[in-house]
Amino acid sequence: MRIRAPLLLSALLLGCSSSHDPAQHEATIVRPGSFQAGSGVITSVGVLRGAGSGDDPHLYRLHLLMDTGGFQTVDIDNARFLAGEAVELTNDGRVVRVSGTSFTPKR
Repeated sequence: MRIRAPLLLSALLLGCSSSHDPAQHEATIVRPGSFQAGSGVITSVGVLRGAGSGDDPHLYRLHLLMDTGGFQTVDIDNARFLAGEAVELTNDGRVVRVSGTSFTPKR
């Protein structure tokens, strides 16, 4: 009985943290002409204070190690991405999460 309670609690917490909203899994690249499309892994995330507009006054710089062996940075419009996540940079200027890790802010 003791083992079942922690497993049940873990499963319950994992179920509460998932998201089916596509907007939670992608961001817009702010300067879409300055990147190469492809897949990679986020190595770090930086905050560009006061560089954004609208609801969030900041932009977020992703440092990426690309699967093709290169390195690049892109500035995005939201803070939902973390170091260690696998992402795809699309031709139309989006960053799309392809890994299973995610950050869901509390409401």
